[in-house]
Amino acid sequence: MSSTAPAPEKGRRGGNAAGDAARERILTAAQEAFSDRGYRGTSLADVGRSVGLTQQGVLYHFPSKAGLLVAVLNERDERDIRRSHSDEKLIGIGVLDAWDETVELNARNYGLVRLAHVLTAEALGADHPASTYFRDHFDIGYDMLLASFQAGVEEGSLRGDCDYTVIARQVIAMSEGLEVQWLMSPDSLDIVRCFHEFTQYLRARITV
Repeated sequence: MSSTAPAPEKGRRGGNAAGDAARERILTAAQEAFSDRGYRGTSLADVGRSVGLTQQGVLYHFPSKAGLLVAVLNERDERDIRRSHSDEKLIGIGVLDAWDETVELNARNYGLVRLAHVLTAEALGADHPASTYFRDHFDIGYDMLLASFQAGVEEGSLRGDCDYTVIARQVIAMSEGLEVQWLMSPDSLDIVRCFHEFTQYLRARITV
């Protein structure tokens, strides 16, 4: 069994206003369906019905169900890149500032966060088309945190006697764990306040 996610579409069919609008409707419907029922519990026919198309109509715009999933995930990444500090080199506690901002933005995007967690749980199986995507997603976050912390140590703003391999994992675990609790009960948990208090404690612990 392959654990490699399908490659993104090489091009987009229906390269006109009507085709692009149909594609966006399909992506939105697929995001909601994958979020509600997971990848395995969603069919292309389900997605098509929600936007007034047949299964073949969906396949006109996307090559397969796995291709549609990858397109949904790529759309999510593009949104994250547009709103992130992707062009900035994060050093020291600057990465915690960026993580704080990400949590604030996620708190306004319940559907996207739910989608990510539903698919992450499903993707624990190596045969899931998004398994490689989510493994890489966590690796990228960990590498970003670790590199930023190490750069802070090198410039002298962060303590050199901390194990940043552990701290980087703790940041990810805290944000992911709080998101799960928030998804279960969004009205009873202030996820932004909880995460910000954690990063404030962490800043005090690692700053010189």
